[in-house]
Amino acid sequence: MADDCVDEAMVLCQGLQINDYDVTAVHTGQAALERCAQGVVDLLLLDVGLPDIDGYEVCRRLKEKQETRDIPVIFVTAKGTAEDVAEGYRLGAVDYIAKPYNLPIVMVRVDSAMRTRQMTGAVGPDHDLLDDTAYTDRLTGLRNRRFLLERLQEEVEKAHRYDYPVSCIIVDVDEVQGLDNELGAASMDDLLAEIAMTMRNASRNYDILARYDGALFAAVLPHALLKDAVSYANKIQSEISATTFSDPSFPTQAKLSFGIVSCRNGSARGADKILGEAMRGLLKAKSRSRDRINAHDLNAKECSGE
Repeated sequence: MADDCVDEAMVLCQGLQINDYDVTAVHTGQAALERCAQGVVDLLLLDVGLPDIDGYEVCRRLKEKQETRDIPVIFVTAKGTAEDVAEGYRLGAVDYIAKPYNLPIVMVRVDSAMRTRQMTGAVGPDHDLLDDTAYTDRLTGLRNRRFLLERLQEEVEKAHRYDYPVSCIIVDVDEVQGLDNELGAASMDDLLAEIAMTMRNASRNYDILARYDGALFAAVLPHALLKDAVSYANKIQSEISATTFSDPSFPTQAKLSFGIVSCRNGSARGADKILGEAMRGLLKAKSRSRDRINAHDLNAKECSGE
């Protein structure tokens, strides 16, 4: 990353390192160009206000050269007007994050850019940061409801054909509490970004995660029995309940509710039916004061947590 503020660069580097990224910080535009020319940079977090060459010029020079034009650039800068953002995208950046930033949102954007680079081999100016905006929620980096419905239908049909279980989980943010009465709670956007990161960290590569709508999330877990899906929900619930969200100015805690269904003959029911069952389970879970996980095996006709 390139940022002339040493302290801010250190904080961001530490956050990336915690999430298993190998990070190097430089503090001038020329140093950023030289580092990228070495062929060892997979992604550049770039400030605009560098002391020698501004970030826009650094980005322009990178995109002019064959050996560096495919390095994805995310501007992380205090220059956040509509004109600034438009200029960043015009020069070929894949995203633009205004300071002061929220670390989890930066992690979501970095993770999305790196996943896109791994899938395509490169992220150029004509390729969207999140791979396909028609199927991706920009705030959280997760897939959206459209993608979820299509992939859930595919998964339940495969589960029926090859006789393996698939589970579907709907998650809702129930209680958001600011731990400081005067300051209040963190923004909902910040909370949703952190919940998305928690779900991603708890999931397997082939699980399907989506932001369904508003504060609703969904997870499709192929090859997961009901007990496995409940364990997944308990892990998410435990981590979120024990977490004070990262913005120190607005210490916040949240609680979640889960509706879970598992089945093998999903093709006979369809994705809409399975989601409907998960939603009904979610409503039952939300009505409880404790144990807000409602789980139902559609084949065994058994419920847990009721």
